Order: sequence, then structure tokens, then C-alpha cells
Amino acid sequence: MEDRLRRLEAVQSMLLEIGQLSTSCTDIVQFLRAVHAALGRIMYAANFYVALNDRDGPTNAVRFVYFVDEADLPPDPGEVITLASPDESPTAWVILNGQRLVMTAAEHLSRRQVASYGVGTVAEHWMGSPLQDQNHQTLGAIVIQSYDSEHTYSGEDQALFALIANHVSSALQGLQSMDRLERAVSERTLRLEHEVAERRRAEEAIGKAKASLEEQNAALASALTRLQQAQSELVRQEKLASLGRLVAGVAHEINTPLGICVTATSHLVQELKLTKEELAAGELDEEGLNGFFDTIDQSLRIMTTNTQRAAALVRSFKQVAVDQSSENVRHFNLAKYLAEVLLSLQPKLKGKPVKVEVDCPPDIHLDSFPGAVSQIVTNMVENSLVHGFGEDQAGTIRIKCRAEGEEVLFDYSDDGAGMDPHTLAQLFDPFFTTKRGSGGSGLGAHILYNLATGPLAGAINVTSAPGMGLHYQLRFPRNQRKRG
Repeated sequence: MEDRLRRLEAVQSMLLEIGQLSTSCTDIVQFLRAVHAALGRIMYAANFYVALNDRDGPTNAVRFVYFVDEADLPPDPGEVITLASPDESPTAWVILNGQRLVMTAAEHLSRRQVASYGVGTVAEHWMGSPLQDQNHQTLGAIVIQSYDSEHTYSGEDQALFALIANHVSSALQGLQSMDRLERAVSERTLRLEHEVAERRRAEEAIGKAKASLEEQNAALASALTRLQQAQSELVRQEKLASLGRLVAGVAHEINTPLGICVTATSHLVQELKLTKEELAAGELDEEGLNGFFDTIDQSLRIMTTNTQRAAALVRSFKQVAVDQSSENVRHFNLAKYLAEVLLSLQPKLKGKPVKVEVDCPPDIHLDSFPGAVSQIVTNMVENSLVHGFGEDQAGTIRIKCRAEGEEVLFDYSDDGAGMDPHTLAQLFDPFFTTKRGSGGSGLGAHILYNLATGPLAGAINVTSAPGMGLHYQLRFPRNQRKRG
């Protein structure tokens, strides 16, 4: 019983670790390498590989993006392999059928007698699960295998591996989604910069050719319109990317307690079965009965804690997500709403030695746009994490709110790296970023400024210096209904 409880705790730790990795890793191979290491602490996983559908190819084209094996050399991760039939290999069977497969060496060899089946060394025990999105569309397959008869996979191992595959599927969706959005923003930004450069060259040519003033004005007006349209589209994509990252992070946070509850329930069912068998055989004594009661108590406490945690996450995410997609004025308590927003940002903060301290009186009530407040806080925190603090750098973010008459003073600061006067002067400019090569779009602070001065009808001031962190001061009306 103690061994099972220890394993349950190890599974719980791994599921939490997968949730943290999904928000801290920016590379799929880095994420899978960490998952492989964590899996090895729960079951035998010396031979482990993941095959994913090629996003730019047909649905039956895959790449082996991660492959560690004791007997066979890894395939080229850049090579695209077309799966023609589920009968050509066990990996093809899992991906094309979207189902789990567990197979012994004898079963593998029996299939080879009929036709060529798979490549590489035959494993003593082979286990694969499909990776699927929320619509049950197959993303690929995750596989472990053993070449040693001493290492085989029990029914409990198979159930745990399927549960882990579900969590890995959710994490991969988030990583692929963020990768696609970041690439789209980067490509659109490069096209926009090229278009602006081309327009400037055209304007110079027009000037040299002494074109009429009306033609020059028309060309400039057209360029400005196209620039504004492209900028608006990029701002919209950045907001969607932010919401997408929020969805991916909260999905993992919810999957973790639910997965723990599933594991605890399975363990409880197994213990109930064993206790019934002992009772039927007349072997159940007082010590065994007390042990069963202890198992029930521990399992129920684990399930209660994690279901309450999942419910709190759902409530906060629902409110924040609805507000970010709404443009309506709503009455809300500022302190409670900040707590909801920061709870939804926990996936971003997990694994980082950065604390968030909030000082907000509980009696500040607003009739304003909660979606704008949520987006501003989200962009401030994300910018601090990306630009203010280095990898594994400890720090503190402080949020302080005060009511001053009919206005609210919102004070945000971090003790991160800060910025020089030249960088600070361009902070709110669209497309300005010091992280261009790392996926930065240069729109986070620009969106923040537009929301503060637009929907919130406020004023924002920012101060910073190298090594002194960043300090925002935002002042806006408490009641937006009076403005209407």
C-alpha cells in the first residue's frame, strides 16, 4: 500500500511538472526531453520516442521529433515519413487508428509472418498511445518499449501511460499554437517593414520625378491606410495570441488536478476490489480494515483538494476570458478581479522565482471595462517576465491600488533589469522590441498604452533606469458610465 501511495505521489509530481514545462519550455524537443526524464522516474522508459504529424504536409505524414533507443539509431527528425496503412508498423497503427496498442514480441513476430511489419529491433514489450487534440484529431504517437523480459508493463502502467499521453497532448497543442502565432506575427511584421521601405523608396522616386502634390498626398494617404490596417491586424493577432497562451496554461492547470483525481479514483477502486476479495475469503482482519479506511481517507482528501483547485481555476479563467473578449462596462470589485487575473497567470509564473505582491483595498468598486484592466495587467506581467528578469533570476512584482476621489491610482513596479533612456523613449511605439529574434512582436506595451488611454480614459506614466526596474503609474476614472 505504501508503494502505491508513493507511486501516486510520484505521478502527481510528474503531472504538475508537465504543466510547468508546457509554460516554461519554448522548444518541443526540450519539452519532450524533460517529459522523458520525468517518465523514467515512474516506470521503465529507457526506450522512448514521439512521432508527430507534419504540420506542413498531408495528414498521414509524420516526423520522429524525439527518439532515444538502446538498440536502434534514431531517424532523421527532419525527414517526413508517409504512413500508407495501419498494417505497416505499430506506430502507423496507433496514429492512423487513433487508439492505444500494447504488444509483446510474440505478437509482433506473428504479424511479420504475414507481411513486413515495422522496422528495427523487435521489443519484448511495446506500448504506444495516440496524442490527440480536444476534437480527438490525432497529433501523433508517444511510445515506450523494452528489449528486456524483466521490464514489462502492467495494466496500471498502461493506464498511467495513457493519462500522461493526454497531458502531453494538451501541452503540445499549446506549444504548437504559440509557435504558429509567433511565426505569424513575425512574418507580418517583416512584410510590413518591407512594405514601408518600399513606400519610402517610391516616395523618393516621386520626389525626384517632381510628381504633383496631389499624387504624392494620395500615395501617402494610401500607405498610411494600409499601415494602419496592418497594424490593427497585428494588434488583434497579438491579443488573440495572449488569450491563446492563457487558454493553454489554464488547460494544463485544470488537467493536472483532474488527472490526479482519476489516478486516486483508480487506486481506490483497486483497493476496494482487494478488500472485497479478502472479505470473501475470510482473510480480512482489523489491521487490514483499518488500512483500507486509511486509503479511503487519503484518496478522498487528495480528490477534494484537487477538485476544489480545478473549480477555482475554471471560475477565474471563465471570468477573465469573457472580459477580454467583451467591450461592455461592468460593475466589479478591483481587488477581487486582480486576484482572478493573477490566478489565470499562474502558469506563466510557475517555476520562476518571481513573487507578485498586491496591495489593494477591498472597498474599491469600479464601473468600467474589466477586459481592459485584465489585458493591461497581463501585458505588464508578461513584459516583466520576458524583459525584466533573466532565466532563474529572482525578483518581485508589486501592484498597489488607491482610490483618490473619483479616480483610481494603479501603481505597478518590478525590480528587474530596467531600461536606458533611449529604450524607454520608444517603449510605447508599435513594433519596437528588444526581443525581435526571440519571438517578440513589439506590440505588448503599445496595446497597454492604447487600452489605458482609450477604453479606460486614463493617463499612464512610466519611469525606469538600468538596474532599477520598471515603474508604471496609471490613473483612470472609477465610473465610466458617467462619461456616457
